[in-house]
Amino acid sequence: MSDRWWDYFNGHMGSEHHWLEGAVSHWQFFQTFYGMVLSLLPNGARVLDVGCGPGYSDLYFAARGYHVTGVDNDERIVGLAKDLREHLGVSLEYQQGDAFNLSPFYGCFDMAYSVGVLEHFDRDVTIKLLREQARCARMVIICIPTRYTCYSDGITDERIYSMRQLKEIVREAGLEVVRGFGFGDVTVTPAQIWFKRILPHALYRLTQNRGYAFNIAVMGMNPEFRPVAAE
Repeated sequence: MSDRWWDYFNGHMGSEHHWLEGAVSHWQFFQTFYGMVLSLLPNGARVLDVGCGPGYSDLYFAARGYHVTGVDNDERIVGLAKDLREHLGVSLEYQQGDAFNLSPFYGCFDMAYSVGVLEHFDRDVTIKLLREQARCARMVIICIPTRYTCYSDGITDERIYSMRQLKEIVREAGLEVVRGFGFGDVTVTPAQIWFKRILPHALYRLTQNRGYAFNIAVMGMNPEFRPVAAE
């Protein structure tokens, strides 16, 4: 992880931004994402977070009964995630690791996921990273921002894909698409707020699932996955 990402995380979790405020905001924003995972994975499933950052989602999944491992390539971020884990007394694992070489985790998980990570790589690299995750878990989820989202603090290298394009990437990685969905209400302008108010909820969710959202995600299944027996 470059220093700009450390500055980004540190700036949003420093003295002016208490970690709990950021965590609660994160959990609220990702409720749809969490709901999708909870509907598919049984309690006690093994979950791998690739590019875990401070580990907010890992804390949530661990609290819901999953066995979670978070991996990040920056030891400072891993240390930050471990501090939060110890502070809250939650049981989960954090390790420094390389998303391009997840060999220690091959065949060990029921689901691998990445949030806000793979959009920072070119398409062919993203496919390579997804294939690597698919060697770790039967189910893989990629979650990225859309054109309605922008990073602060100079993070400007994200690639923007439509739902159709993201599904194509997942298929090119050798995965069968299970479903795609969007989340995060686009309610920045008065027109966008009005649009959300007049549409029935089901219809608004349909527009989100087609990409009218701050984030989109695609779940893929590896039909050739071979789990490694737990020791």
